[in-house]
Amino acid sequence: MGLLELIGASRPGSGSQHATHRLRHASAVAVWTVGAGVLTSAAALAGSGPNAIDLRCIEGCAGKQTAAADSLVRLTGSGLKHVTEVSFRGRRHRVAAEPTSSGTHRVLVKVPRGATTGPPRVIDGDGHRSTMQERLRIVPPGKLPERGSFKVLDTDLGPHTAFFDGRRKFKLAYRFQAYAPVNVTVKLVRGGRTVQTWTDEDSLAYKKHKLRWNGLLSKHHVAPPGHYRFELKAPGRKPRPAGRVRILSGEFPVRGPHNYGGAEQRFGAPRSGGRIHQGQDVFAACGTRVVAAVGGRVQARGSDPVLYGNWIVIDAKGSSTDYRYAHFEQPASVHQGERVRTGQTVGQIGKTGNARTVGCQLHFEVWPQGWEHGSPVDPLPILKQWDGWS
Repeated sequence: MGLLELIGASRPGSGSQHATHRLRHASAVAVWTVGAGVLTSAAALAGSGPNAIDLRCIEGCAGKQTAAADSLVRLTGSGLKHVTEVSFRGRRHRVAAEPTSSGTHRVLVKVPRGATTGPPRVIDGDGHRSTMQERLRIVPPGKLPERGSFKVLDTDLGPHTAFFDGRRKFKLAYRFQAYAPVNVTVKLVRGGRTVQTWTDEDSLAYKKHKLRWNGLLSKHHVAPPGHYRFELKAPGRKPRPAGRVRILSGEFPVRGPHNYGGAEQRFGAPRSGGRIHQGQDVFAACGTRVVAAVGGRVQARGSDPVLYGNWIVIDAKGSSTDYRYAHFEQPASVHQGERVRTGQTVGQIGKTGNARTVGCQLHFEVWPQGWEHGSPVDPLPILKQWDGWS
């Protein structure tokens, strides 16, 4: 059998600017409107009658508003608690059915035999009625999907690439065809292994369902960079493809024309006092925007007039790696303890500290075990990788 839903809202009360004699007794059901010369129900004038404004087939469905005899449909609206009858258009006369359940905002009813395509009508115990504007399309039972069937109608997935912890989340929308509500499992697969699942129980067929993924596999476990695919799975059915996405490890931090300089700008280059260069310098015009390459939390922030100028350290979310940015034109635009996301502006290219005699640049460091723990590593390979897709 199948299910239909009607959704409605209270209709505004009507009245006449002419003198109107109202029967105020609790059992009164009609008034005479003198100016209009029409006999109408007091409940209708008060706006208290049933009003169904939306419908949906729930079980035994060939579409959102397409059903067959014995299908179950839901009507939603207002004032539906006392509905005692739902009538459907028939070949000669309307065909009535008693609701299987009713509440203030919805009514469930089986489509009676002999019903034809047209708008359903709800009637309450006092005879107040309301005919819907939406039509229920009636088809032969042979047009319904088989019981237990599951067919993906359409999917929409985007963006196809995104940075972990960026401002853009992966969004999946899908619709499917089925005889009745289905427990749909959305699977996230990487390299042939399922790494995340979501289950939508009693999911309605023909409805657009939406899911968002933030790039985490658990509360504290970041999904590794790479390619992923989404699949839709119903009980007893093979998974159906729903689209592919790619997670990028980071965004290139300098958002403008730039170059990597020469040997003096490389990691490990000798510096005065027996020091070595612990990062990679990227030259760009002063004032060029600098963004967080990987989102996280600002671990430290300072101004060093001798070496680093205006600088910050960001503790990358979901990893032990910290990233240091130095020589900002002005103090960083984010503060210690602040949460930042991949691609968020954190400062502008400058030549503060010892860069004042060299030129406008970003000094960038990578600390795999955390800032000032262990040793930094050469940032150039990861910078060039980010540069290639950013």
